[in-house]
Amino acid sequence: MLDENELEVDDIIGAAAKRKKRINCGSKGKRTERGLVNDLNARFSKLLSEHSEWGMFSRSIGSGNRWGQKVVLSQAAKDTFSGDISVPTQFRFVLESKGGYNEIDLVSAFCGGSTMLDSFLKQVSDDSKRSGRLPMLLWKKDRKPRIAFLKTGTIPDETKYTYRMYYRDWTAFLFDDIIQLDDSFFFDMTAINKA
Repeated sequence: MLDENELEVDDIIGAAAKRKKRINCGSKGKRTERGLVNDLNARFSKLLSEHSEWGMFSRSIGSGNRWGQKVVLSQAAKDTFSGDISVPTQFRFVLESKGGYNEIDLVSAFCGGSTMLDSFLKQVSDDSKRSGRLPMLLWKKDRKPRIAFLKTGTIPDETKYTYRMYYRDWTAFLFDDIIQLDDSFFFDMTAINKA
């Protein structure tokens, strides 16, 4: 007969709860970027088909590590390779895409800010300076709608949107709201208007 003090029982429920599922951040980021590229190409398909010389939206390969390298690029290369998404030539924005980062808590914006969000906004601001385009950060938490951060004042006040949030000198909008704005908000149409 076994003494109950001699029994060993494994806590399999507690062990399973402690084990974290490994997340491949690189795959998640690429998946988020591909989704964004598909959405942008679909939204602007008519305009881009009429002006095929502008190119289309695509992922910028190696965007996360490019500016840490000591490289000297032409302005054309900076325009093309700034941001996570390569944009058509007449597109007015440089795009930085972030997927996941579920640990960012927007409540922290009221308590001194979010260091990670600040780093994303600095990254897109640096890309904006290099490329001469306006900055736009696009962030999508898991199973949540995509949020667009633009410098406050970029979108006219009379623009219709569901929600907005001010963070430092940025304004956050639902991407689904701003993507409905007129093509002229996103593209420099002077080349078209001169023709």
